[in-house]
Amino acid sequence: MKVPRKRIAQAFGALAALSAFLPWHTTAGAGGVETVAGTSTSAGQIVLVVCLITVGLVQVGWRPAWIGVGFAAAVAIRELFNSDADPAWGLAVAVPACLVAGVLLVWEMFANVSAPEDGPGGGPGGRGLSGPLGRRRR
Repeated sequence: MKVPRKRIAQAFGALAALSAFLPWHTTAGAGGVETVAGTSTSAGQIVLVVCLITVGLVQVGWRPAWIGVGFAAAVAIRELFNSDADPAWGLAVAVPACLVAGVLLVWEMFANVSAPEDGPGGGPGGRGLSGPLGRRRR
């Protein structure tokens, strides 16, 4: 049975994008406790846009789509540790969702790599060329 790693990664990427609409920071001021949504911060906007683009790239079948969620994870982790305010649960959802999506996409990328078969007619030939040039026999 084939594990749908790409679909699960898309779901986690969408979850990370949706977490930008949740509270990312809480600050205690003179007026009481104030929460700031992820869409109000530049880091939250970056996570939202990059995760949505990555979900689209996975749907198209672009293998290095893991770069997008890796970047979104880096932005969210930076926001988690670099903030003056206390992190809220929206940011705590974004970080693991991006990390899980990235791990699943890297796993999918390496799982689909197959070594060329040895012997006549199996895989690219000769000089490291692939495609029609590698299969040409002289």
